[in-house]
Formats: sequence, structure tokens, C-alpha cells
Amino acid sequence: MKTTNMTERITFYSEGIGVVNGVPVNNKLTEEFSCWAEVPKVPLREFVNQSDQVGYRKSSPVFLIAFKQKKEIQTDWIIKWRGQDYEIISMDPDYRTKDIIQIAGKVVQ
Repeated sequence: MKTTNMTERITFYSEGIGVVNGVPVNNKLTEEFSCWAEVPKVPLREFVNQSDQVGYRKSSPVFLIAFKQKKEIQTDWIIKWRGQDYEIISMDPDYRTKDIIQIAGKVVQ
């Protein structure tokens, strides 16, 4: 794995019950950890095949991170990247080489 391509900082948050100003609230985001990630660009053939769909790739990015992290990533966590929140759609850990984890995200509306 080339860590030199991991130039984007992402932060994982979990949702849960918390207290704000002495009042219990639902859906309070708690920071779990941050790590470096690579957000690969779209291959040209994938871009050409989707010419009938207009939109930005940034609304559904793929994050590549190192396999070993501080905590085990949960699928119900939220990823914050460049000021935007993303829900985890799928995770694909590379168990053979234990090199990277590929995480597909989608913008939280």
C-alpha cells in the first residue's frame, strides 16, 4: 500500500445518546478517531458510461484507509470529510493482505 497517496484527513463519528447543556439528546455525534485516507478519482471508462447521469462524484466517494486502525470501524458510524457528513454504505476489508479497507460513502441529507 502506498501511504503517500493518503492525503485526505477523515474523521469517524458514532451516533448515540448524549447530554447538551444538561439536557439528554438523541443523535449526538461522538468522535471515535481520525485517519488518513485516499479518495481515488473515477476511472475514465466509468465517467463515460454514466454520461446520462449528472452529478458530482463527491456525493458518493470511496475512501481507502489502512487496515489497522485505532478501533474497529462500525457500519453505523458517520464519516466527516471536508466539512460534509457521509454515511457508510459498504466496507470491503482486504483480509488476504491486511493492507487496506475500502469504504463507500454517501452524503447524509
